[in-house]
Amino acid sequence: MPANYSLFYTFDGDQPARFREVRVFGTTVWTAGGAAMTWGEETRSDYASAAQARAAYAVHCQAALADGHALARESLIDPAAFDVALLQSLVADAARLAFDAVRAAHPGQHINAFALVSDDSAMTIGPMANSREALAASEYGDEMLWNPAEWAFDDGGAYFDSAYRLLLQAHRDLPFDVDFATFRTGVFEACIAALAQLDAEGAFGAGAQRDDSVLLFEVSDSEAVEGAMARLNPPAVLARFEAWMASWAD
Repeated sequence: MPANYSLFYTFDGDQPARFREVRVFGTTVWTAGGAAMTWGEETRSDYASAAQARAAYAVHCQAALADGHALARESLIDPAAFDVALLQSLVADAARLAFDAVRAAHPGQHINAFALVSDDSAMTIGPMANSREALAASEYGDEMLWNPAEWAFDDGGAYFDSAYRLLLQAHRDLPFDVDFATFRTGVFEACIAALAQLDAEGAFGAGAQRDDSVLLFEVSDSEAVEGAMARLNPPAVLARFEAWMASWAD
């Protein structure tokens, strides 16, 4: 049965600072709230009827607005389906903002590497970035270039909170009937497609500038997603990566 869902935020500048979620399913109203990019604290209340639960849901939404939160997303959630298209849209918007944020925060750096990093359980998504200067200062050379966990910058992570909320429905004690492998594949595909979308828009430059920029999607402590490197990078970057891989075989 589809469930009504609302997501609210307060902001620090244009980045989410605190969130509040409200969801009703059947005769149950579920809420969560706390700092952005955290699990937060949740409550669950059961009512005598679905009508009473829907009325309580509306009261919670009104209270969020009264407390100074702004409505960010309102939707119906189908527990039997995972909205990959919505996740891609949320991730693309967040990645665009995060990339702009890292450039604004480090104006003296030539940002030429950007990545989205998730985990094997597909519960998180976060940005990492690196610069020509940070790479030159590293003792690890190209080993650093292909390992986003070693990169210098992670500005703009809070922009991904809305996408994070979408992922958490699969990990909380909430109605969610999607097979985990299907969910995980959908999450990773949404991230790769979002980066490819931004690249097609020219967000990471064109020509020689793009050939000097690395774009990655990585799953921490897991194997690389097959085909992601080739989908996200021009031939010049792929040749550099293949040369680095070959150097390890020598």
